[in-house]
Amino acid sequence: MGVDRLKVGVPELDAALLGGIPKGSLVLVLGPPGAGKSIFGKLFLHSGLGDGNGDNAFLVSTSESEQNISDAMAMFKWTQGADQHLRVLDCYSWRLGGKRSKYSAPLTSLNDVSLTLGKLFEDSKVNPDGNERLVVDSFTDFVRYVGVDKSLRFLDYLRLKLRELGVTGLLLLEEGVHAPRTIAAVEYSTDGTVKMRVSDQGRFMMASRMQGTPLAQKWIPFTIGR
Repeated sequence: MGVDRLKVGVPELDAALLGGIPKGSLVLVLGPPGAGKSIFGKLFLHSGLGDGNGDNAFLVSTSESEQNISDAMAMFKWTQGADQHLRVLDCYSWRLGGKRSKYSAPLTSLNDVSLTLGKLFEDSKVNPDGNERLVVDSFTDFVRYVGVDKSLRFLDYLRLKLRELGVTGLLLLEEGVHAPRTIAAVEYSTDGTVKMRVSDQGRFMMASRMQGTPLAQKWIPFTIGR
């Protein structure tokens, strides 16, 4: 019996992954600033929203407001299904003391984050038989605000929750900010790794590991907005 997989939206990467990311897995996206991690995360969400199946897409945002997220997706014309099915957990606005989204929680309280995320899943009536998606952008902020150990415990909760609900997730992490042992611990707690890099030749990505997927590691060009 084959593995159910969700396309990420980059054809060459989907081909390298034998059709996409295994359903219900949580995958680390690792790369330096400017490599395109955030826009890749939005592309992943759009790939699910745009298929017309009515599946939800969830974004745990630590670095931008819900309005900025909508504006960015509109700029790339990734709006199909977003108004009805894109759900944002706002972990950003509390830092500014500004208006918050319907679902919001401060990063300083992972208990609040966990409870609010659970409420968001419950209110959205997540369908374990569907192909729903989640992106955390970015896990680096979790580590900055509450430390490595607490962040890893939250990551264990998140991984088990997604597996229980059949939601497939990406966890974005900044390269060059964390100690190697922290990155190794995050990799241990996730089901795969997609690496990204940027150079004078452009942006590139590679799946370096993926549960249940034999890989031929190869850097793939990534064009923002494709």
